[in-house]
Amino acid sequence: MSSLLKYSGVVLGMLFCFTLQAQDTGIDAFNLNSNSNNLQGKMLGEVHTLSSEANYFFLYPDDWVPGSVTFVDGNVHENMQLRYQAFEDELISYNENGRFLYLVEKELVKSFSFKDGLTTRKFVRLTQDNNQQTNMYLEELYKADLSLLVNWYIYEQTVSPYVDRNGITRAVDYQLHKDYYLYTEEDGLNKIRLNKRALYTQFPEQKKEIRKLLRKNNLFINGELSMVKALNLLQENNLTK
Repeated sequence: MSSLLKYSGVVLGMLFCFTLQAQDTGIDAFNLNSNSNNLQGKMLGEVHTLSSEANYFFLYPDDWVPGSVTFVDGNVHENMQLRYQAFEDELISYNENGRFLYLVEKELVKSFSFKDGLTTRKFVRLTQDNNQQTNMYLEELYKADLSLLVNWYIYEQTVSPYVDRNGITRAVDYQLHKDYYLYTEEDGLNKIRLNKRALYTQFPEQKKEIRKLLRKNNLFINGELSMVKALNLLQENNLTK
């Protein structure tokens, strides 16, 4: 009997410690394995470990920022700590309770947004239903019948050997770049430069009207904001078809 009591006491003690540990981390350990998790309600994703290379060169912004994720089923998860992994086109979230990272399951994501300083950046996911490759995140700068989207990516190039901040000698440099696209549901993505000539090329039949409209509004296209203003003017004057 004494042996049975001792055994029962040990088992109860282990269960008690296990319960405390689960409460401390905020993780339901019975639903968590090495490949996936079911955290923050219906938020699904894969437990993730960042290499030092990815942490320093591939993530945007430079630190974890508050954001929200909208799923294709309409569910919205807010007040999450997010960063965008531009090299592999993945959304990564930091779970503050469990203190670990996970890749948000891309197939479930419709869009996500986060704070970048004073700017809120929104990314949408294009799929084969949008005449594009599956699971492609792009920033949405302007949404209309003719939208302006941005593809963030990491450009890798060979350079002269140098020592990075961790004292590691490298011969490769990584730079964050952006490509801009006009998008319609019918035609998909068309790459564009941020200047007026690109608009003339995109709409050759309306070139004269577009030139006149830009001149009238004293609008010189040389960046994201001015291109958004130009597209809005074209939309208002029915010149985007």
